[in-house]
Amino acid sequence: MSGLIKRHRWLWFAVLVLLAAIVSLAMGWLSWQKFQASSDPARALTLIEKKSQPVFADDLSLDSLGRALDRNLEFLASREPEMIINFGPESFTVRQMLKSQQQLRQFIDKPVSALVLDQYLRTNFSVFEAGAGTQSGKVLVTGYYLPVLHGSRHQSSRFRWPLYQRPDDLVSISLAEFGFWKRWQDSSILLLWLMNLGGLRALPTRVFGRLTADRKVIPYFSRREIDYEKILDGRQLELVWLDDDIERFFLHIQGSGRIILDDGGEMMAGYAAANGHPYRSIGAWLIRQGYMEREAVTMPAIRKFIQEHPEKAADIFTANPSYVFFRQLPNREPLGCWQIPLTAGRSIATDKSIFPAGGLAFLLTEIPEFSADGSIISWQSSGRLVLNQDTGGAIKGSRRVDLFCGAGKETEQMAGVMKQPGRLFFLAPRLEVKLKY
Repeated sequence: MSGLIKRHRWLWFAVLVLLAAIVSLAMGWLSWQKFQASSDPARALTLIEKKSQPVFADDLSLDSLGRALDRNLEFLASREPEMIINFGPESFTVRQMLKSQQQLRQFIDKPVSALVLDQYLRTNFSVFEAGAGTQSGKVLVTGYYLPVLHGSRHQSSRFRWPLYQRPDDLVSISLAEFGFWKRWQDSSILLLWLMNLGGLRALPTRVFGRLTADRKVIPYFSRREIDYEKILDGRQLELVWLDDDIERFFLHIQGSGRIILDDGGEMMAGYAAANGHPYRSIGAWLIRQGYMEREAVTMPAIRKFIQEHPEKAADIFTANPSYVFFRQLPNREPLGCWQIPLTAGRSIATDKSIFPAGGLAFLLTEIPEFSADGSIISWQSSGRLVLNQDTGGAIKGSRRVDLFCGAGKETEQMAGVMKQPGRLFFLAPRLEVKLKY
């Protein structure tokens, strides 16, 4: 009898293991489907009918839109005219994008009412929505800004935090050129499991590593190795020295900044390369450690916590192993990932692997209104035409967009608290009608 009971126990155990495996596979499959929907360029945007389109009411001066379009048109004109650009399931050429945006630029040269602008956009553009196929149909809208820092060309007791230039042993490898992911097409569940183990939110298309003396490529040095083990010291890679380590860290996140030099000059430092390690949110790390509540995590709150707990700074910073290398930019304008000068309130950063470079878009979200003491009074509804000109390490998938807020303390304040729901619509050339204006 005892043997029968034991066999029944083992049978129930086997059934439970089987059920757990089935549930795990089902959850993995659902997660993989969500991942595909958010990372597949063909599924990132959905064509929407006119009746479902928003009212294209712009809350900024059209002068700023004109500046942003001028910069964008210069970028589009530099590309191969017949290059194919994907808007979700539809394809357009650079020539078609260029023509439609040139027409819009000419149209806003003369005074136009909000109603006329709305009618023009509805008539002359096809509208695609990001995240339309998801359960909420919303995107998460955050903000970024151009920090202003203080630095020196020479190291001193005050200026002791270096910005490094790209090292010559940092190499990049395109996985697409080697057809790496094609080998995994029949192993979706296994691939998702491996990605989850590595904390990846999207398939990497390019990896960065270090070329060793014996011609091997291995992972590049992490933030801890570079900043705290001083692995790059003595290689003359310092572009400039800064006076604040906290501001230096946030400069790595923003990607570019204006630096006021101690000799009275200025320089613009911009992104040159990264070490290839995955981006990790220090806000999420602070939550996991129990230092902050999720609702309280904003950039100003994180900065204040580090200032009040300097002994934890190294652990907080190295929780994000991703590291950025910089170069001096030739002008005072911050540049996006396609080297387009950014325009405050008009430039956005998205996942460049799935959204069209230089694409015209319309962003609906909320903008904070502050009191004199810097506290938030309210959130105001906002809608504006924007241009897709940048990307970011944390901006992955079809439901993320980062709005460039500008330079200075006020824009830093705005960018630091933005994490609002919104809707993002891309405007592509309408092929079936002749452009009108």
